[in-house]
Amino acid sequence: MKKIILVLLIFPIHLYAVDRNPIEFANAEQEKRFSELIEELRCVVCQNQSVADSNAELAQDVRDIVRNKIHEGQTDEEITDFMVERYGDFVLYNPPLKPKTYVLWLGPLVLVLIGLIVLVYFIRRHAQITSTPPSLTEEERHKIKQMLDKEN
Repeated sequence: MKKIILVLLIFPIHLYAVDRNPIEFANAEQEKRFSELIEELRCVVCQNQSVADSNAELAQDVRDIVRNKIHEGQTDEEITDFMVERYGDFVLYNPPLKPKTYVLWLGPLVLVLIGLIVLVYFIRRHAQITSTPPSLTEEERHKIKQMLDKEN
């Protein structure tokens, strides 16, 4: 039993979303566009999955909308604009750089800089606290040598 659990932990089973409305496209180009678009769109329910990987009902709705818009002849840009208009920039895995999304783009950089500043502060503080003691005088060295000689 333990071996089975170990094997399952080592080789996790990946679950993929099942499209409940698999309507065929007229050509391979439309199918490719559909696949690329649903990979670029984030599921707003799951948040860390693309619409292609999510089993949420909302993800299925988004897949249906994308499929219908491709059948209507809309461009990829028109479809993503519609999704951003409906769900906001969060629906895109790569949101555009604009004032609303500065936090998304610059937040990690600011956090790394703060971490580096704190690290430098603690290193300098530690260096000041644990500074090397001043050199011993000849008299102190002589006393230490006498004590060591007595022990031997």
